[in-house]
Parts: sequence; C-alpha cells; structure tokens
Amino acid sequence: MSSLPLEMIAEILCRLQAKELLCCRSVSKPWCALIDGPNFVKLHLKHSVDTSSNLYIILRTTSHVHYMSFDENLVLNDCVTLKELNHPLMCYNHGIKVLGSVNGLLCISNVVDDIAVWNPSIRKHRVVPFLPIELKRYFGTKSCSVYVFGFGYDSIRDDYKVVRIAQFGGGGKRSFESEVKVYSLRKQSWRRIGDMPYCVLYPGANGVFTNGALHWVVGENPESNVANIVVALDLGVEDYREVLQPEYKDKNCYIDLGILRGCLCFLANFLGQRVDVWIMKEYGVRESWTKLFSVAQGEVNGFLRSLKPLAYSKSGNEVLIEHDNLDLCWYDLKRKQIKNRIPGMPYSFEADAFVESLISVNPNRHLDGRTQDENEDMNMRDDFLSEGFKLVLIKFTRRNSRANIEKRADTCGWRFC
Repeated sequence: MSSLPLEMIAEILCRLQAKELLCCRSVSKPWCALIDGPNFVKLHLKHSVDTSSNLYIILRTTSHVHYMSFDENLVLNDCVTLKELNHPLMCYNHGIKVLGSVNGLLCISNVVDDIAVWNPSIRKHRVVPFLPIELKRYFGTKSCSVYVFGFGYDSIRDDYKVVRIAQFGGGGKRSFESEVKVYSLRKQSWRRIGDMPYCVLYPGANGVFTNGALHWVVGENPESNVANIVVALDLGVEDYREVLQPEYKDKNCYIDLGILRGCLCFLANFLGQRVDVWIMKEYGVRESWTKLFSVAQGEVNGFLRSLKPLAYSKSGNEVLIEHDNLDLCWYDLKRKQIKNRIPGMPYSFEADAFVESLISVNPNRHLDGRTQDENEDMNMRDDFLSEGFKLVLIKFTRRNSRANIEKRADTCGWRFC
C-alpha cells in the first residue's frame, strides 16, 4: 500500500473499527500521522454515522456499564454478547449514570456527582472540574428542587459541552429561579449563561441532543405540574427557543423525547394505553413531523410505562426500542407490530445508542496524548538520533578495526559486544 496516495489509504482505513485503527498507528509514521489527524478522525466518524457501522448499544445497570455490538447477528439471530466496560469513575458503590452520548463520547457521573467525558473506544477520559451551586446563598428561603444535565457538540467552535440546569423554588407558588452553567471541553472551564425561562419538572431527565441543540420537556411554572413544552438550547449561540410539536388531537398524555438516526423524536405516552412515536424528518419544520409507529399496551410484557427508540436496523425496516428499562424489542415498521424480544438482557437497565469514534477528550491532542508540536519535536529528535547513529556507525566501520573499536570502548567505559 506504500504506492497508494494517502487519500486512498484514508478511504480504506476509515472503514475499520477504532481498536484496529489504534493498531494501524504502529505501521509507519505516515499512517500514524494520518490516523491522528483531525480530518481522518472526522472522516471515520462520518463514515460510521452514514453507514450505521461501528454502532453499539450501551446498557447501564445500577453499578455496571455493558455494551453489545449492533450487527447482523443482533438483527437476524437475536444473539447477544454483553461485554463490560470499566468506566473511569469508580467509587465505593460503583453507581454510574450516563448523562449523554455524542459522536462516540459519553458523559458520565457517579453517586458523588463526579463527572467525566469518556471515549471508551480509545480508553481516554477527562474529569470535569467540580461545580458548586452559586445560588445556595438562598438557603432558608429557596431550595434546589431539581437539576438536570445535557451533553452535546457545538459545531461552530468544534467544542463538546456539558450543561447543568439547577432550579430553585420558594417564595411563592409561581416563583422559581434557574442557574444554568456550561462546561467547555476545549476551554476546560465552566461559565454561567442565561437562565432557563421554563420550569423543569422531571428530575434526572437529561437533554436530548440533535442538530446542535439540547432538548428538554418543560412546563411554564411549578404550579402547573404539566410538562407540555419542548425547549431547545442552541449550543452555538447558547440561547433558548421553543420547538413546535406535531399536531395530535388527544393532549391527555405525557411527553418524552428521543433520537433516531439524528432526527428528533416526540413520544406521546398515554399511560396504560399506547405510546405514539413521531419523528421530525426536517429539523425545525413543523410540517415534517411524521407519526412513525404506535405501540399498544397489549403488545408488551407488563405495564407500558415508558418507551425509547434507539436505532434503525441495517435495512431500515425495523426499530430497536427499549421498554420500561426491562426489555429490548424490535418493532417491524412494515407489519406495524413488535417482532420479537431480545433475550439475555440485565434485570433493569438504561440503554443508549453509541457510535465508535476516535474523538479525543483532550482537544488539540493526538491519540497518544501529545500535541501536534510535541509530536513534531519527537519526530525531529528521532530522525536526528537515527541519522547521528548511522554516521557514527559508518565512521567506526570504515576507519577502525575491531581492536581499535574495543580499545576506544574501554577508554570510554563502554562494553563492546
């Protein structure tokens, strides 16, 4: 392959898995520089997303994180092999939460509120600095009623961001105050942005990321106790906007959000009856809302409390869904029914789709942890030492006999062999 141009080599290598690419870095310096380069990292991610390859399902239980490959075996034979991931936030009870997943990066937290951005594919992570709540000065008159997180990508600044929304009630039924802070992975710091103008009513409901924005279901005020508004936080301009919902007649339902192949999903949950799944095919266009499918109570085992779409099958004719944190099922879009249940799942879990990538948790650094300048200095030093060693070796072999070399070695305190 040495005779092939690097562009063609890149097109070949981008089809490999991350662990195979890490091995390919050892082939040669040009290959290492190619794989470490930001253009190839983006090419590999784009190919994985466009072809639905290198896709995994992350399963989080109370104390463990597992993953399974999303391949044809899962689609055709329901053959599941769960593998455990050793996450970087181990503590006394190993409890773990997944706050978001974007481009192969997971944002996770443990029971003591440590947060880390983690790429399990390349086994790298960055711990997010601890963030105290500023508004604790209101203790006695106001108390923190809820806080939620979100994790997304700002394409304008090529930056990954963690968002924390803390809301405080007190001083009146309609009174509440928000404290919204954003952590920049590139700047490695937190800063406060404008307050959330709506009331977050679902504790622990993390933001759903798509099209450069995080989305939550919120209410107008704490008194209403009804979350019927979809709000988006644009990570580029860091401003809020409402997202128009699909036109559905029966409003007596609970609203939830999901994501399918980069498209925002709207879930209307009529408890004990059915869950309708809508998909916004063109983001921001209300007319593009399309009812994708509906699951009735009689189609699932147990009570239909929640439903979460995860991914399309390779053919696009089926959707993998999570039911009530207990089951993974395939929904057949042509037959309009649940096809089968995937065996071998943990007793209780939360599932997320996850695409493998080479995205670094240390911006401007390569996969080996060094910056571009550090790698260039290392290469220059290696080349210099290599050339210097060759010159010394040639000089010794041409001008000196073995006896002279041994004598010089003894003088210098070297051992000749």
